[in-house]
Amino acid sequence: MTESEFRLLVARLERECDVAPARYRAKVTAVACLGYAYALGTLGLALGGLLAGLALLANHHAYLGIKLTIAFAVLSTCIARALWVRLEPPKGRRLSPREAPHLWRLIEKLRAKQVGPQIHEIIIDEAFNAAIVQTPRLGIFGWYRNTLIIGLPLMLALAPKELAAVVAHEYGHLTGAHGKGGAWIYRIRLVWLRLATTFEDSEGWFDKLFTRFFRWYIPWFSAYSFVLARQQEYEADRAAARVVGRSTLASALVAASVKGRFMSEKFWPGLLAQADHQPQPGFLPHAAIRTALRVAGDSGDFKTWMWSALARLTSYDDTHPSLRDRLEALGVKKPAVPTHPEHSAAQVLLRDALPRITQDLDAAWLRQVSADWSARHAHVQAAQQDVDQLGPRAARLEVEELSRYALALLTLDRADEALPHLRAAAEHSRGNAETAIAAARLLAEHNEEAAVRYFELAMDRDGDLIPEATQEVLAMYERIGNEALIQVWQERVERVCAP
Repeated sequence: MTESEFRLLVARLERECDVAPARYRAKVTAVACLGYAYALGTLGLALGGLLAGLALLANHHAYLGIKLTIAFAVLSTCIARALWVRLEPPKGRRLSPREAPHLWRLIEKLRAKQVGPQIHEIIIDEAFNAAIVQTPRLGIFGWYRNTLIIGLPLMLALAPKELAAVVAHEYGHLTGAHGKGGAWIYRIRLVWLRLATTFEDSEGWFDKLFTRFFRWYIPWFSAYSFVLARQQEYEADRAAARVVGRSTLASALVAASVKGRFMSEKFWPGLLAQADHQPQPGFLPHAAIRTALRVAGDSGDFKTWMWSALARLTSYDDTHPSLRDRLEALGVKKPAVPTHPEHSAAQVLLRDALPRITQDLDAAWLRQVSADWSARHAHVQAAQQDVDQLGPRAARLEVEELSRYALALLTLDRADEALPHLRAAAEHSRGNAETAIAAARLLAEHNEEAAVRYFELAMDRDGDLIPEATQEVLAMYERIGNEALIQVWQERVERVCAP
């Protein structure tokens, strides 16, 4: 299912839900059961064949009995193996109750108030997020292990009550906020989405044949359950508000939105940009987040970003409603600009363990980025050398040197200077695919249809680029809204990406 098809289907289902919500929920439940019906039905048929083979053996029909028994034993084993998918447990630094007793105590208090299932482990990582991940120990058949994952940056950004509000929202998905049927659908929706990659990566001929149903079913079920999942976000908000209060939840939602934008648009890009000039990071991230947030708050950026967040509309890119819609649903009309808490949730809930956790996450981050950092630094230095050497005679360069010069400018984030040189190099008879695709992407960023010519040049020169470039052209026309060309390029995508 393509992105445009998904959006059209979800839009139709939203209208259907508005007209007859009870009937729509019943339909989603039926769609949810279909996946289990297929899984159990095929397994039941295989086991039935196995029993029939054993019955023939018991009645002295040896030849036919042996053939049936072996065939259906193999089939049953293959089906059971496909269904008993073991998902990787969440990764991150685990926090024991002994190391972080105050955090565990908070979770137990929220659990008691919301009457929810046990949290088996808490993991802290570097994401600006919090989530409860349910890992099924029996594949699609459940028996869940519940893991609360909290990002240290989120804990450093929020006050303790705000963090409690965020966790209470996540807990609301697992409790009675959605009703028993709604909670079940929420849970299996996440499980099916996590299993999608596993089914896509099936290797054997039988696995591909058996999981072909799921490769069709999971996107279809995702679309049908999307509207319900969005409603469940509002329900989880209401459940959290009953525990921590509307104003605290509203404060947490605004702070998470605004400070999360700072982290993704300013903090991390600013840190990684140092690789252009420094062979090693000038500072480690988690040790610097609180200071960076304080400076950003004092600068007045938080107010600007809050109003920008409130201006955004709910879209089909995510089941979460927009910030404005969530606040309106809570009855909060005048949200406050986020402030910098005197004591962060990390300081209050992690206490003596915070320095050690910070050091561990920073060390893990440094190990993770070290090779890419060094490669980026070397690449930028080489690009600067090319620009210095080739720039003075740019008008007289041969196509090979012109390509090098244009790509070097692009590496140095001088896209406006690079674009005319990229186009000239790409259009040359000896031009290469690299300059063509680079020119195409710069033009596509501004939805300029001239990009298509360069995508075509890139595809002509390097056949391996065809699937990726075709999808990029389709994405551009979807942004532009040209329905006729969307259809044309959708057909091309289906042809070149067909298995």
